[in-house]
Amino acid sequence: MKITPKWALAAAVVAGTANLSATAPNATDVTAQMVITVQSVHRGSGAPESSAAPEILETGDVTVTQGNTNLPVVRLQRLTGELADMQLFVFLDDSTRSSSLSVHLPELRTFLNSLPPTTQVGIGYMHNGTFALAQAFTADHQKAADALRLPVAIPGLNGSPYFALSDLAKHWPSNQPTGRRAVLMFTDGVDRYYDTAFVEDPYVDASVQDALKGGVAVYSIYLRGAGDYGRSGRATNFAQSRLLEVSQETGGHAYFQDFSDPVSIAPFLKDFHDRLEHQYKVTFEAKDQRGIHSVKLRTELPGLKIEGPSRMYVPD
Repeated sequence: MKITPKWALAAAVVAGTANLSATAPNATDVTAQMVITVQSVHRGSGAPESSAAPEILETGDVTVTQGNTNLPVVRLQRLTGELADMQLFVFLDDSTRSSSLSVHLPELRTFLNSLPPTTQVGIGYMHNGTFALAQAFTADHQKAADALRLPVAIPGLNGSPYFALSDLAKHWPSNQPTGRRAVLMFTDGVDRYYDTAFVEDPYVDASVQDALKGGVAVYSIYLRGAGDYGRSGRATNFAQSRLLEVSQETGGHAYFQDFSDPVSIAPFLKDFHDRLEHQYKVTFEAKDQRGIHSVKLRTELPGLKIEGPSRMYVPD
């Protein structure tokens, strides 16, 4: 399996979280929200001028569907200026091989320093199924970059990145309101607590639910773990598929290059940066559908494609 970065419209569906609140206009309707990223499908100097993403979208340009029902979109706000604030948590697996990450640390530090001042960055490590905070959220991107270190690189030290993701989502290290929350994970995606003989992993599903409830979009970059476990093609395929599942269902994106470490993560980070630069908040009526439900997004605008989350959360 090979996933290459795409220009797309990505969405993280959340409702009623600390940073994306829900309101009930009447007894049957609940207003929910999602964050979407708008980019052109076409790239390069040869792309037609008409394929460029419009600067401002209207409410009728995006359709949210649950089952066969279109959920009315009541507001669409571009997340720039006063609405540009966000919190990004860089989450590194402490069982990653040191050699896998060491060549990419300079690229990651350059990326962090390229972020706008409206983005607060936190740094943490996956350790024994929990998150260990290395740097609290800060707008000082150099300070965040300085908190990066090589992983401990002990085989199996983390156990499951999905345990750690759930722990982070449930104990987000900030109470400050913000319009967006995102996690960028560096991990092999291998769940050592669940047999790869089964496609469905309950710990993956639990991490998705916790991320949705916390209003967190999950992005990931695949890097190999220390030790021999998870090196087989079958184990790697399952692991990358699970990273892809988490990203798709929370509205993020999973980056990996075949079954090996990428030569450079700079193209991945550039694509990720571009996604963060073209985001909107969509408010829609959820028709009192409490809990987690399947959802689809689409647009009729030419030259745009939607990579929406497959699930949304509406709180009780």
